[in-house]
Parts: sequence; structure tokens; C-alpha cells
Amino acid sequence: MEHIGLKGLPRETFESLKPRLKKLHLPSLKVILITDDQGRREQARFRVFLIGGKHLLLTEEAFGPAYGEVGSRVLGELVALLKKGGTHDFKEAVLPPGLYSALDELDPQELRERLLANANPADPGLYAA
Repeated sequence: MEHIGLKGLPRETFESLKPRLKKLHLPSLKVILITDDQGRREQARFRVFLIGGKHLLLTEEAFGPAYGEVGSRVLGELVALLKKGGTHDFKEAVLPPGLYSALDELDPQELRERLLANANPADPGLYAA
């Protein structure tokens, strides 16, 4: 599994992710937006987990309203880029804070299984900036 980006830096994380996206088949990509804050979307922080065949990518916590207007805007840009590339499988996983904090410590396959089990279909329009 590849870890991408810098915690709390949406633009830098997005720019680090872009070249890696070019290596993936976007129409078959699974996107899981991970947060630990249910019911307060206006304050949510997100990490993004991408499953592209055997490739697993996990961004640092850098997206969403918790990082201000730029955090929301960049999350919207990321979702728009993925949709434009043909991605249609968007999910959101709300995890308990302890598990959210320990994502980097999990075995990649365990992380994949836990997220797929906890994820619910998401409307990409919710993340538009």
C-alpha cells in the first residue's frame, strides 16, 4: 500500500496523488472517503482510500471542511477529476476515532477488508466544492 500526501495540506496531497492516478484504470477504481465524524459534514476531515486492482493508495488526512475552504474545494476537485476519468464507485466510511487514527498501522489487506465492510455508497455530489 502506498501512502500519499501530507497531513493537513490538501493542495499538496492532491498534487502528489495526480501522477499516481495516471497509472490506474479510473473506470474500475473504487474510492472510499474515510472520516471519523458522522452527522457533522460541515466539520468533517477526510482521508481517501483508492483500490485499483492490486494497487492500494491511502492519502493522509488532508481533505474536507476541517481544513477550511481549500480543503473542501480540493476534495471537490479530486472527486470531479475521478468522475471525469470514468470512476463511478464512490463510498464513504465513518470509522470510530480510534480506528481512524490507527489506519496507517493496519495491514493493507485488513484495511481494505474493514473499509469495504464499513463503507456505504456515497453521492459524489456531496463533495463538490
